Amino acid sequence: MSVKADQLSTQEYIVRWNQFLERFIVFETVFSEYTRTSKNIIKGRCLVGENLESLNEYFQRNLRVFKQFIDQATLLNPPKELREINRQLQLVMTDYVSSAEAMVTAFNEGDELNLYQKLTTSRQQQKSDRTRISELLNQIAVFKTQAVK
Repeated sequence: MSVKADQLSTQEYIVRWNQFLERFIVFETVFSEYTRTSKNIIKGRCLVGENLESLNEYFQRNLRVFKQFIDQATLLNPPKELREINRQLQLVMTDYVSSAEAMVTAFNEGDELNLYQKLTTSRQQQKSDRTRISELLNQIAVFKTQAVK
């Protein structure tokens, strides 16, 4: 069972989210590449050693690591004035994880056309989530700017 950390100062909270964002971008790239590679395999545009089964295994491993990473982000205890933004960030991160889980599940359901469609839908949802994350982080930046004045 995880325990919330001590309440962070505004500055420390922003620093932590910037660090989080750097790692999140890596995962975002990974999920994007998995989707692209899956589609290429389905279309027959792949290397001899590439197949959906091994790609699914890699995807599952990265999803486990990603979920642990997200769990760590939920432990951040924001300053009072950023709690609502933090709550919204937590919700959109949960949605992003759900989309990644749907991508993994799609590998085991149906044919390649169905997989292709589900990957596309899940990836579109992740892009929407990523946009929402960016908007929320911009709100934090605006808050920081206002706090400095």
